[in-house]
Amino acid sequence: MVQYVAVRIFATALLLPFAAVGARVAVAPMEASPYLDTEVSTNVAINTWRSDARQVGIRLQLEGTPTNNLEVAFGRDANRNGVLDMCEVDAVYGWRGGRYFVENVRGWERFESESASGQCGVCSFRIRNDRDVTPRGFSAVCDGAAAFAELASAPPPAWLYRREWDCMRVTRRGVGTPSGWIRCDIEYEFFRISIR
Repeated sequence: MVQYVAVRIFATALLLPFAAVGARVAVAPMEASPYLDTEVSTNVAINTWRSDARQVGIRLQLEGTPTNNLEVAFGRDANRNGVLDMCEVDAVYGWRGGRYFVENVRGWERFESESASGQCGVCSFRIRNDRDVTPRGFSAVCDGAAAFAELASAPPPAWLYRREWDCMRVTRRGVGTPSGWIRCDIEYEFFRISIR
């Protein structure tokens, strides 16, 4: 199989008075590790000047096994070295140990969901934000079934997405043929008219 990691940040067109703007970032395939306990990762900067992320979508696709791992971590690159270090990670979305998971790293919280179909493959997370870029809605569909019901409560926890995040790190671990990829879509509102 071909290893492929893609990260795409874009905006979709909305009805007036909103318009769309965005950027696309393509991440080259990660090199194979020479070790049996493979781990490869790459870091991607997120626009720090944007404060109007209305909707964030994270999609994982992989041939999931009990021993492989595919995750995307979000946080703030405080030391500005271009790498999201472990101490800078706030939240992680992914597949690990045979389950999909969402982690609040700083709060030591972890939410898991098994593959409903028994066929691991695709999990999509969607976060809807309010005008202050605070999460107001959350949904997840993993392998065709709704997942993470405990996080879909209203309102969802604020740690699911933070406006100060400026970096994300994609990591793949495991043996065998690499097959996973991650896509991140961020929809922005950049024009607004308010009349009083």
